[in-house]
Amino acid sequence: MPIQRQLLTIAAAGESLTGLAFILAPEATTRFILGAKPNVAGVMLGRVVGVALMAIGIACWGARNDTGSATRSGTLKAITFYSAGVGLLLVLFAAIAKTGSIVLWSAGVLHLALAAAFAISFRGPKATSSAKSGA
Repeated sequence: MPIQRQLLTIAAAGESLTGLAFILAPEATTRFILGAKPNVAGVMLGRVVGVALMAIGIACWGARNDTGSATRSGTLKAITFYSAGVGLLLVLFAAIAKTGSIVLWSAGVLHLALAAAFAISFRGPKATSSAKSGA
């Protein structure tokens, strides 16, 4: 399904770039996204988050060309759950925090939109695999 490939590419690029930003400049990235300066523990946690985001990006990138396998299916389910959860958390934080910026709102809404797009892509036509096999 080409839409899933495109969504995985978007997720891979976005999460990898954000992860790299958290690894290289956790304080600035946290301030940019959340609008708040992290403490010393927050800087370290930001780097850990960066590594995790890079791992998510790598998994999404690898699953792009792996059509129809259990690995791709698991990656799609995981990135859908991740995007929905992170989107909800960011939007909730933006709504209740005094530091909610346009970047924070945008990141939350983007993650929710990606989760919705991934969820919709699961409902795509299943007949393509039987058409390829000649059935």
